[in-house]
Amino acid sequence: MKSLRRTAVTLLTLVLCLGLFLPLPASAADLYFTAINERIEFLTSDTMPFWSGGTLYVPYTLFDKNLNSTQTDLGITVSYNSRTKTSVTLYNLRQQMLTFDLVSGTCRDDLTGEVFPYRAIMRNGKPYLPLEMVCNFFGLSWSYNTLPDFPQSYLIRIMTDEVVLDDAAFIGAAGYLLDRRLQAYTQSLSPGETTTTPGTSAVPGEEIGKEEEVTPTNIPTYLAIRCESGESIPSILNTLDTAGRFGAFFLTPELLQSQGDLVRRMLGTGHSVGILAMGETVEESTQLLEQGQRALEQLTLTRTTLAYVPQDQMDALEQAGWVCWDETLLLEPSSSIGVSAYCSRIMGRLEGRNLVTYLTLSGNEDGARVLSTLLRQLSEEHFVVGTPLETRL
Repeated sequence: MKSLRRTAVTLLTLVLCLGLFLPLPASAADLYFTAINERIEFLTSDTMPFWSGGTLYVPYTLFDKNLNSTQTDLGITVSYNSRTKTSVTLYNLRQQMLTFDLVSGTCRDDLTGEVFPYRAIMRNGKPYLPLEMVCNFFGLSWSYNTLPDFPQSYLIRIMTDEVVLDDAAFIGAAGYLLDRRLQAYTQSLSPGETTTTPGTSAVPGEEIGKEEEVTPTNIPTYLAIRCESGESIPSILNTLDTAGRFGAFFLTPELLQSQGDLVRRMLGTGHSVGILAMGETVEESTQLLEQGQRALEQLTLTRTTLAYVPQDQMDALEQAGWVCWDETLLLEPSSSIGVSAYCSRIMGRLEGRNLVTYLTLSGNEDGARVLSTLLRQLSEEHFVVGTPLETRL
């Protein structure tokens, strides 16, 4: 039943994605080559583009000739302080200036003050920017194409007026170089990573909805924070930021309405946001999900399909298009138990697992108290804490 339900989630998620601007990837194992005009960027795991909320994100370095590996000039200069990590500004000689505020999760035209419904997302320690927004703002064109000779691979292309070849001609001519880029990428993977070719899964990006067996020393683990109040959220965010880890925050509709600054911080620093809807019936949970969705749209101009709902309602809500968090273990620490003792107890319960693990931590004071030690012990026991995304669960 669980396998059938996960398969249904996969199919439903893909069908929903087809209604967006461009088709979303079928798997987190998809590979994205990037090119600027007729030059192809090197393929690396820490600069891999990704989809979020129907928007394609690429690393900020792609837009500056001094930062991208092709050294192609798009006429844009990028300013980003990697120490403060507060904002990314792109500008050109035509007096255009676009700033993504990483703290507030906003995007604005610095010269006119106009605010746009887009945000940057932190991934792998660097900002990723919405490709469509940046290209439209600076008058660039872009495309997204399947690579027929490379299964589960796609080419993202940014183009200026100086482009010579159209996409079809470019893909036909670039086969050899694309193959070279793929070989270099495969060889660059560290021994700790699973070397794959397109069509297979690599930790921590397993196929959607597929609970895949992995080696005990490389167990993909995803963390959710269940928030029924907002008092401890800042502490939890600080701990995750310090550890360089990301989680999925599930908030009630009331919290989404009242904690705007914290929600924008979550999204701006790379975390995922979902809706906590624990109604007594499917109808009640649906109403809560719709209420939370409206609050999130009004607050951040984004949508989510992530939902934390009662287990007996998951099948019905997944059929309605929600991606439900299917937790492996709910962590509800108590102030009467020491941090180390509690975390050791949790590691004992996880011992011997060789499947993808979904942990839910209560977002209260006790949850905040144990989080740092929990992350450290997970790392020491080789549980690889990955980034929970809608296309990955």
